[in-house]
Amino acid sequence: MINLRLLFLLASIGSAAIIAATPSCTFAQPKAAARALAVIKGDRGNYARIDADSNGLRDDPKAQRLDRVKKEDEQRVTKMLRDKRLFPFGQRRIVAYAGMRYNALGKPRIKEMISRLEDLGVNCYSYLIEAHSKEDLSALPHFCDLASKAGIEVWVVLVPPTEESKLPRGGQDGIRYPPYGPDYVEWAKDISAISKKHPNLTMLMIDDFLYNVNLFTPEYVRRMYKALKQENRKFLLGLTIYEDQLARKKEIDSYKPYIGAVEWGYQHKALLSPNYGISAKSLPVEIKEFGTTFPNSVLIPCLYFTPHSSWSRKATVPYLKEAMTLAYQDAGVALIFRTPVRGTVNYDLVKIFCRDCRKSYK
Repeated sequence: MINLRLLFLLASIGSAAIIAATPSCTFAQPKAAARALAVIKGDRGNYARIDADSNGLRDDPKAQRLDRVKKEDEQRVTKMLRDKRLFPFGQRRIVAYAGMRYNALGKPRIKEMISRLEDLGVNCYSYLIEAHSKEDLSALPHFCDLASKAGIEVWVVLVPPTEESKLPRGGQDGIRYPPYGPDYVEWAKDISAISKKHPNLTMLMIDDFLYNVNLFTPEYVRRMYKALKQENRKFLLGLTIYEDQLARKKEIDSYKPYIGAVEWGYQHKALLSPNYGISAKSLPVEIKEFGTTFPNSVLIPCLYFTPHSSWSRKATVPYLKEAMTLAYQDAGVALIFRTPVRGTVNYDLVKIFCRDCRKSYK
């Protein structure tokens, strides 16, 4: 039966393999990972520049060539990932979400956060840009520098229009979400440009995506995708789509050409999951559902370690252990919402889990 899980992980390796090939994406030894990256880059060749017209990316012969070259790269990287001497953790990630602290001037305490992430032992961090958006964006390059030295991959998370509209207006321009406000094409372009100089910055994630389709039409997302890829062809666009939204198949299909990763909150609605925070036995079923719908995307189950708007009770320790194990084994990614604070039960739980994962792959 374990072969079924292996086959499923390999089926969803497409975009994940490209991310996993960077030195900071895994718990691999830095020198070995750097050698592997050099091998991959050495014969990659020139990707075709994405220059799509209004008919869409797939009609452009250059985009078709890009797809072909990417497929060849994915096959080569997939083969390399099987060599545990280079990538002992393969494509697997333990991701800490948000939890940044700020000083009196609203600037992020990035050294403090890096220290916490290193002590936890995670190998990826979801860098949320929210209330201190201008300061967060300015600090992102420095954060990526420090994260790279610590062997930590970075994903940037932007709040959608439904959340952006709740933020207070600030600055001389009165923008709620400076510097670009609800212009997500500019956000995508700027963050992707930063990723060119910081290869451990691998993805831009848009939260609560399908709740915001008034702005995020397929054409608008195509523009975001094009702006992002023109800056860095390896940078990924990820979207948050919840399990109860998978029934919107036709709508989802219109976005699939642009989705490099999909994240969902496991048991995000208490009314739909009466055993939320108690049993995670349904997680493999959800992972399979998302893997079937998005066979070429990185799958990111978001595990709620703290109560939120749809959860009123605290998750039990056995539940959190079960959820992390299933997510890590079946999806290759366990995202911890939110980064736990030192001295708490959740902090020790994640730290022990990361330690055990290292031991299991030695």
